[in-house]
Amino acid sequence: MNIKKQYAQNLLDFLNNAPTAYQSNDELVKMLEAAGATELCEGDTWDLEQGKTYYFTKEGTQCAAFRICGDPRATGFRIGAAHQDAPGFRIKSVPSKIDQGIERLTLEGYGGLNIHGWLDRPLSLAGRVFVKDENYEAQAVNVNIKKPLLIIPSAAVHVVRGVNDGAKFNIQTELLPFFAQNSEGKPKFLSYLAEIMGVKAEDILSFELAPYEAFDGCFVGANDEFISVARLDDAAMSHDIMAGFIECGADANASDIAVAFDHEECGSTSNRGARCNTIMQIIDRICEKLGYGAEDKYRALSKSVVFSADMAHATHPSYTGNHEMLLPVYLNKGPVIKLSPGQSYATSPRGTAFFKLICEKNGIPYQVFNNRSDVRGGGTIGPMISAEYGVMTVDIGNPMLSMHAVRELGGTDDSYYMTKLFEAFFKA
Repeated sequence: MNIKKQYAQNLLDFLNNAPTAYQSNDELVKMLEAAGATELCEGDTWDLEQGKTYYFTKEGTQCAAFRICGDPRATGFRIGAAHQDAPGFRIKSVPSKIDQGIERLTLEGYGGLNIHGWLDRPLSLAGRVFVKDENYEAQAVNVNIKKPLLIIPSAAVHVVRGVNDGAKFNIQTELLPFFAQNSEGKPKFLSYLAEIMGVKAEDILSFELAPYEAFDGCFVGANDEFISVARLDDAAMSHDIMAGFIECGADANASDIAVAFDHEECGSTSNRGARCNTIMQIIDRICEKLGYGAEDKYRALSKSVVFSADMAHATHPSYTGNHEMLLPVYLNKGPVIKLSPGQSYATSPRGTAFFKLICEKNGIPYQVFNNRSDVRGGGTIGPMISAEYGVMTVDIGNPMLSMHAVRELGGTDDSYYMTKLFEAFFKA
């Protein structure tokens, strides 16, 4: 297996084990601990050493890692940021109901998901459950029922004659996944969940559970040139940032921060979304340990750079009229820098120059993305981070198709290119 395909396989393995942000967080922690990182707790006193790698997590869905190298007043901070939540569904508080002898789960939509691909597809279930223990304390348990457990059958064309004509779906009434045949009239889902977990149903206090594609991601194409997998957007960028951060290691010349946030798909406004205090907390605590005053901190920030990584739209050959064809974007052609004069992306001309020079110096191919002039593109965490910290921010991402679908399509070579970009970025 060539090295680019090996990097793609590493990404597929990560995503196959990370169906929700909870499992993604667990996988990032495994990567960091395998690299010798030391865990910190926000509520403890931090004793920090130069050159050593640290990490901490928040609420099970945010992971932040950092290291201090040199004097940040001279070299600033290199900050890589992404998110690891993805559009999909969440199980509601009253999780199931019985109709026509079928127990079905009740769902809410999360983020701007592409719905039609979820129909007629075997689905598994994962997330986090809080359970009451013998001391009447709440214990968090990450759960992954990795089997074909659910399915949302579509309506046949003979039953709904217009099913192919601009189909729209009502999540409340139409998108209820089949869980089990049940003629007894009493829902059994919570009992099933409790049995899987080895606890009592009455001890389940709360949960955040999400259906997901039951079958693993894989290579696709005559020469395995594509990868088809769930949650490329944006867990892939969380993976590649952390992989680049780890590969850089002790070679770093700047102080590096890598953060995988939650809740970007619904606005980032939470204690673990990109609008929270995590980046500034790390910077403040580093500066305090180094004996910096306010002026020293702002000197460091003035030399700092953020690479905000969120997947980018490749040009779809069936819908070229929806793209800026003067700047086509291709799979397997390297990272994409995203530009918008309206600041839906934070990239400035200086940031563009910075990005291009890193790519050219390190032999990394790159592409440039603009929206069509009559279309507003999606947003990222880049602008909010740039505004909050006053730091030059560059919005980038790997090219992909089928964004926000149940399975998404990427290029086999691109995880390698993005990881190497972040390795070079963190080396400063």
